[in-house]
Amino acid sequence: MLRVAVCDDEAIMGEDVKNILLDYCNSKSVDIKISLYCDGYDLLMAEEKFDIIFLDIEMERSNGIEIAQKIREQDMNVPIVYITNYVDYWRRAFKVHAFGFIMKPFNKDEFFEVMDDYFTAIHDASEETITLPTDGGVVCVKINEIYYFMFEAKKKVYLYGSSKKIVIRENLTAIYDKLDKTQFYQTRRDCIVNLKYVQKLQNNYVIVMKNGHLLPIAQKKKNEFMSKLSVAFIQKLKGRNI
Repeated sequence: MLRVAVCDDEAIMGEDVKNILLDYCNSKSVDIKISLYCDGYDLLMAEEKFDIIFLDIEMERSNGIEIAQKIREQDMNVPIVYITNYVDYWRRAFKVHAFGFIMKPFNKDEFFEVMDDYFTAIHDASEETITLPTDGGVVCVKINEIYYFMFEAKKKVYLYGSSKKIVIRENLTAIYDKLDKTQFYQTRRDCIVNLKYVQKLQNNYVIVMKNGHLLPIAQKKKNEFMSKLSVAFIQKLKGRNI
């Protein structure tokens, strides 16, 4: 089931968005649960985890950009689509990894396009692979199954994947040279992360991955990491370069 949050302090607008999303999901035979909120702080207090959030920017008691910043402290990946009257907000919106930007007065087609983009992104079945040397010979690993590489004890490089851990007989520099720099980033001399699986940044210099692992980041690389993460996030969800 698709779990959607719609946050707009104008109840009529919220209902309009809800009805459009229901029409879309009915046309695609997708089960959907829509939760409506009239204030950003109510959304922050919600215990449910959402698949996508539609968020008004200018609300009476809260600002959508500030609410999104708080959401990003807990979840770096949930798609956030802004609904607003103010075109000047778009630059600030993308700094908090906005997935989309819909101007009021909106129309049905705009929401349908955003939802098409969303489903295209989550159903991406990329089979791109990388070949790496191991003690047992060369292995072929799907790029999207790699969480990170770590240089650990006994001077070995380990690949941590979605379902396995492999010892790689190659140094991190050589591995990094093979990888797409829009998807992978070397956070420190001993660590390369797949930006796709970053959940959040904790205490400024601890990366929390989707599998729960905690990874280091060099202090001097924090700003560049956040910039790379923002670009990777938008590319992943929009399915196109920006």
